[in-house]
Amino acid sequence: MNRPRRTHAEARAQMREGILRLGNEQLAEVGAAALSVREIARGLGVASSAIYRHVANRDELLTLLIIDAYDDLANSALLAPGSRASHAKQFAMIARNMREWALVHPARWALAYGTPVPGYQAPAEQTNQPGTRVMAVVIGLLASGTLQSGAVPVPGQKLSPVSAALHNELAAGAAEFGITFDPVLGVAALETWSSLIGMISAEVFEQLGPDLALHGAELLDRWITSTIWRFDLNPSAS
Repeated sequence: MNRPRRTHAEARAQMREGILRLGNEQLAEVGAAALSVREIARGLGVASSAIYRHVANRDELLTLLIIDAYDDLANSALLAPGSRASHAKQFAMIARNMREWALVHPARWALAYGTPVPGYQAPAEQTNQPGTRVMAVVIGLLASGTLQSGAVPVPGQKLSPVSAALHNELAAGAAEFGITFDPVLGVAALETWSSLIGMISAEVFEQLGPDLALHGAELLDRWITSTIWRFDLNPSAS
């Protein structure tokens, strides 16, 4: 019985799936710097030339894997469109989902948020949009809040004004996300996003040490609670 022939689109999709699968396996086994297109060809049982039609070199393979990591993280972390959960609930769930994804996929998290690969520069036109999907939602949630009056470095001390250069950069980035906010709130939201990445990375990369690493979930939950209070996101709903 003859098997139905695959369409060109089906064959291309299957090859891409194989490249991503074996590329992610390599990523976990040998790290980003040692990725090999030839090894992927060997694993798929095809000539290297067949792979080079999809990824011309290691840098293109890295770009493909980075986009795949960002997309998978976003699909795993973000709530379904139209979710009726409060902003506090959404923020808490996204943060916890990000941590869970990172612990399951440490090599992919490292590729997305870890040390840059020597000699590689991610093409912004391909990676910016997938790379900011989660960031845009988190900052949008935080920007909907209001900084508590006591949420400053030293009690009774006012935060310094945001510089014109930083304000312009924030405004340009916010416009891309469709967000508007007070500059001080915007800086606080960006600081919080960076803090979230740092909290998760500290656990994933075992920077907390073996004892504190056992308490990663609790540490993140405490951070979530304090962040919800800081931005006045209705903590009772978290």
